[in-house]
Amino acid sequence: MMLIEKPVIIERMDDLCLELIGSVHSLREPAVEILGELQRFSPDNVCVELYRPLQPTKSLELKLARGRYLDRFVCIDRSINVTVSRYYSGTPPAVYFKEALVRYFFLPFNALSILAFNLSPGLYGKLTGGRFFTFGWSDRDSIAYIFERDEFMAGTIAELIRSGSMYGKCAVLVGRRHVPGIRCILEAFQYMGDIGSYYAGGRMHYAFNLVELSMPYRLSYEQSSRNFTRNRIIETLVRLVFLSGYVVALFAIIAAILLIATAILLTVIKGSM
Repeated sequence: MMLIEKPVIIERMDDLCLELIGSVHSLREPAVEILGELQRFSPDNVCVELYRPLQPTKSLELKLARGRYLDRFVCIDRSINVTVSRYYSGTPPAVYFKEALVRYFFLPFNALSILAFNLSPGLYGKLTGGRFFTFGWSDRDSIAYIFERDEFMAGTIAELIRSGSMYGKCAVLVGRRHVPGIRCILEAFQYMGDIGSYYAGGRMHYAFNLVELSMPYRLSYEQSSRNFTRNRIIETLVRLVFLSGYVVALFAIIAAILLIATAILLTVIKGSM
């Protein structure tokens, strides 16, 4: 439900000539720090959490890196449409409803956490011991948006290395939650020379497949279609209720502040007469 971690994670994988750089995409100061780390590391390739080099993104560090290293960009992520489709179609509606409630309940807390960090990163760091707070992650969120994409991005990197399409030093720019999973998969690739499988009990076991991870549906077409439609409706209704509630609450807070300020001002004026 809550993630407490440093806003920037940097891990080296020297045997593969890789540096994994994980961050919170919406933070300004860490984005500048990451650009400095790229200059120090001087990579031949910059693997990015994008499907296309010029894909629109809210990630501040990717925008900065794109301005300087676009000619070295290697896109390793799958299309966001695939990720969203797999989440909608592969999640039971009852589970999706619970997760949507959690996600929108914690929305203002995450917005305030980002705002507080960007306004005063020094004070935020002192109060939290240099860590950053993110709220509201759930199991199905993590499967579709984190774990599956760990597999896809790490698998793509491994295939590029194995095929000789990518060589030299490589910086990998991803969200901080992707770093542990990508590292584990690439460590297995380093020792086994393979991805998505492991050998145990006298036979090969397949953990994931890049082709399957590129498909928009995880279940049968009929079940996926039903889940997709129902979950889109749930998302729309939950968003409408919560966002409307937050707008009303915001106006109520502003009105209360104005009333208190007016009362204080009238009292001061009355006392001075």
